[in-house]
Amino acid sequence: MPSLLYKFKCCNEFQLLKTQYKSKMNEIIADESNEVGHHPIDYFSWGHVDIGVSIFLLVSLINTIPSWIDQQLVYLIPFWSTLVLSLVFAVLWEIVENTLLIKLQLKFEGRRDSLLNALWDIFFVCVGCVGMWIIKGLMVNLGGPNMIPWYYIVGIIIFVILIIAFLIGRAKIKKST
Repeated sequence: MPSLLYKFKCCNEFQLLKTQYKSKMNEIIADESNEVGHHPIDYFSWGHVDIGVSIFLLVSLINTIPSWIDQQLVYLIPFWSTLVLSLVFAVLWEIVENTLLIKLQLKFEGRRDSLLNALWDIFFVCVGCVGMWIIKGLMVNLGGPNMIPWYYIVGIIIFVILIIAFLIGRAKIKKST
């Protein structure tokens, strides 16, 4: 009998911990429509990672096209400059998104992002860029110029997966409200 009571007590403690954990996660991840743009992470975060992926894929064409043609690695611009470019783009996007798009009534639910959300959005753009930088390094720098087409195929697949994640997140939020 005492062991059964102990198990019941542990189960209650586990439920309490689970509830506290879920409460803390609700402060970080938006799971309701009115939380989008106010919490650090929402379904738009997938789109911001996707923007970073896209920026890196497009800018890396400057280096990979000559490398593919010459069949040797050519660096017309340093790849770290792409990270700087994505950071500048992300900051400018957040400014436009939270000023101009609000005025034009094109912003999601017509409300500004919190500063915390905007900073995390900028971070997620950089995460997408750095992720593709790592993939490029592993595929092209180690595998050589013959891996360039495969690098772009992988990049496009990642881009599509992130769009699907965004759409699933959006559907989940709409379903819960």
